[in-house]
Amino acid sequence: MGEFGKRGRPSEPRRHTAIVRQPGEPRRDTTTVRQQPQSMPEDLISKSDLKAIEKGQAPSWANMSRPQLLASLVAVPLLCLAAILLYGPDLVRDLRHAGTFAVATDLRATDGKCKRHAFLVTLCSADIRSERTGQVVETSSFLMFFRSGDGAELVAVRSTANASVISISYAVSDVLLNRTLSLLGVAVFFGWVWLMFFDRLRKGRYKGGPAHEALVQYLAPHTQPA
Repeated sequence: MGEFGKRGRPSEPRRHTAIVRQPGEPRRDTTTVRQQPQSMPEDLISKSDLKAIEKGQAPSWANMSRPQLLASLVAVPLLCLAAILLYGPDLVRDLRHAGTFAVATDLRATDGKCKRHAFLVTLCSADIRSERTGQVVETSSFLMFFRSGDGAELVAVRSTANASVISISYAVSDVLLNRTLSLLGVAVFFGWVWLMFFDRLRKGRYKGGPAHEALVQYLAPHTQPA
């Protein structure tokens, strides 16, 4: 039983520690600041990367190694140069002689074919033969967008300004503007792809690169078992 009415020992007064400031010394802020969690490195990891991960997929750049990226930086200009060298000279020639072509009665166009790729790019070619010998004297090859070439009439034509310039009527009249814009579009597309690969290399956005390591570190807390 407790001893009723017994006075307990008076408790000792609490001690307060005073902070003495020297004259002219600024007042110290004693507020406790809670440390914020580490933010996502936005310069290395984009929102599109996180959206791909939310769908259970890795970002497209995460599957490409540095050697593959360097090889792409070399291959893309070569492909662009090949397209320009293959279709550019005939296009420039036909543009220079536009409006001067007439039907060539001593020639005939044969073996015309067009192959469409991804419903966007169509590659066409046709042989131009001599009526007298039947030998192929010229092959007309051209590239165009959003056209199939089906049903086009094969008519051999020759420039009245230069008899050595021969082609087919469909290429130098119906789709001449399309050919011009299409080849420019190919150059722009390959240029954009090259800049995209170069930007990935510069930012380390490839398998094993700084962006890939940052992505792994960012996802590590979220993938740990509970």
